[in-house]
Amino acid sequence: MSSSIKPRKTGLIVFSSRIVSVFTGLLFLVMITRWLTPSQFGLWEFIIDIIAFAAYPTGIITYWATREVARGKPVARTALLTSQLTSVLGVGVYLLLTILSYRVVGSAIGPFLLAIALVPLAYWTQASASLVSGYDPAISGYSLFLSEPAKLIIAYPLLFVFKLGIYGVIASIAVSYFVQGLYATYRLRPASTDRFQLSLGLHWLEDWHVPTLVTASYMLGIADTFVASLGQGGTSLAGYYQAAFQVATIVSYATYLSAALYPMMLRSASERLPGEVLEFSLLFAIPMASGAIALAPKILYLLKPDYVASAPALVVLSFAAVAVMVSVIMDQSLMGREKADLAVEGRTKRILSSDLLFVSAANVLFSSAYVVVVFLLGYAGTRSGISEAHIAVYWGVAQLVTWSALATLKMHRLRSRIRFGVSPWVAAYAGCGLLMGVAVYFLGGALLTSSLRGLGYGLRLALIILVGSAIYFGIVAAIDKKVRGYARAVLASFR
Repeated sequence: MSSSIKPRKTGLIVFSSRIVSVFTGLLFLVMITRWLTPSQFGLWEFIIDIIAFAAYPTGIITYWATREVARGKPVARTALLTSQLTSVLGVGVYLLLTILSYRVVGSAIGPFLLAIALVPLAYWTQASASLVSGYDPAISGYSLFLSEPAKLIIAYPLLFVFKLGIYGVIASIAVSYFVQGLYATYRLRPASTDRFQLSLGLHWLEDWHVPTLVTASYMLGIADTFVASLGQGGTSLAGYYQAAFQVATIVSYATYLSAALYPMMLRSASERLPGEVLEFSLLFAIPMASGAIALAPKILYLLKPDYVASAPALVVLSFAAVAVMVSVIMDQSLMGREKADLAVEGRTKRILSSDLLFVSAANVLFSSAYVVVVFLLGYAGTRSGISEAHIAVYWGVAQLVTWSALATLKMHRLRSRIRFGVSPWVAAYAGCGLLMGVAVYFLGGALLTSSLRGLGYGLRLALIILVGSAIYFGIVAAIDKKVRGYARAVLASFR
C-alpha cells in the first residue's frame, strides 16, 4: 500500500507548489492588506490563532496516523473519521476562547462567529495533510496548485466587488480549506481501505504524551500573535508584525524541499540523507532570505506603504526563517529514525525515553519562553510609547534567538546519533546569495520608485526577483557540478 517516494522529485514538487503559492499568497496578502487596516489585519491573524488552538486535539490522532501510513498500513479512513468526530470538541474550544477574548482586543463578535465554519474544515485539512505527508508528500503540493487559485477566485469579488472586508477573507479561506481537504482525501483512497477502527483510535490515544507535546509546541509557536494582542489590548501590533512575518514565511518554504525526509527515515533510509536534504534545502533558502532582506522595504510597500516601517523586522525574520527550516529538518531526522513506537512490550516507557519526547519537550520549553517574552513586549512595549514597528523588530529578535538555539541543540543531538554534516559548498551558496542580494538591492532602488502603483510595481518587483534568481543559480550551477547533477536528475525523473 505504501507509495514510492523520490526525495528530490517529491521535495521539488512540494517546493514548486509553495513557490506558486508565494505569488498567489502575495496577491491574496496584497488584497487583504489594502482592504483591511493594520488593526483588522491583526484581528484576522488573531482569529486564525484561535482556530489553530481549537484544532489542537486532532494532533494526537494525526501524529500516529502519519507514522502508520508511512509504514504501509491503511489507516486513513480511521484517522479522517476520528478527526471529524473530534472537531465537535474543537468547536466548543473555539467558542470558549472567543467569548473570553473578543472584547479584550476590542472587536465585534461577528467575524468570530462566521469563522466557526473554519474549525471542522481545519480538522479535515490537517488530518488529510498529515496522512499524505506519510503516504505521498507530493500530493500536498498538488493540492496547493488547486486550493490557492480557488482562494483568489473567491476573494476578488468578495473583497473588491462586494467589499466584505474580513468576512470576505474568512469565506475565501473556507473555500481554500475545502478544496485542499477534498483533493487530498480523494488521493488517499489507496490508503483508505480500512474500516473504521475504534480500537486503533484508542491505541493511539494511549500514547498521547508525545503527540500532545508536538502539538503543544506548534500551538505555542503560533500563539505569539494571540498573546501579543492580549498584552496590547488590541490587534494593530499584530498587524505590523504579521505583514513582515508573512513575507519572511516565504523563506521558510525551502523547508518543503525536505518533505520526503520524514517518511523516508521512517522507512529506514540512509543516515546520510539528513545532511544531503539540509544542504539541498539551504541551496534554495539562502537566495530567498537574501532577496527578502535586500528588498524588504520594497516588498512591504507593495502590501501598503504603512508597512514599510516593518522592514527591519522583515530583515530579522528572514534570518529566523532559515533557523526554523534547520530546526524542522532536525526534527524530521531525529523523530524519523526513532523506532521506539514499534516496541510491543514497554512501548510507552521506551517512547518517553526516546528522541520523540526529546524533540517535543525541547520545542515546548523554548516556545514557552518565547511566548512569555512576546506577551511582555506587547504589554510593556505599547505602554512605554515604543512604536509598533519597533516592537515588531524586538519580537523578531526573540523568534530568531529561540529558533537558532533550538536548531543548535537538535543538531548536536543528531550528531551524537549519526554521522551528520553538510559540505563546504554551503559557504559558497552563502557567498552567491550575498552577490545576488547586492544586485537586487540596486535593481530595486533603480526600478521601484514611489511613483509606481499596483500592477506596474508588482510586475517590476517580480522581474527583479527573476533576475536575482537567474544570477544566483547561474553562478552556483557554474561553480558546483553537484547542482548541475541535481538539475539533470530531476529532469530525468519527470520523463
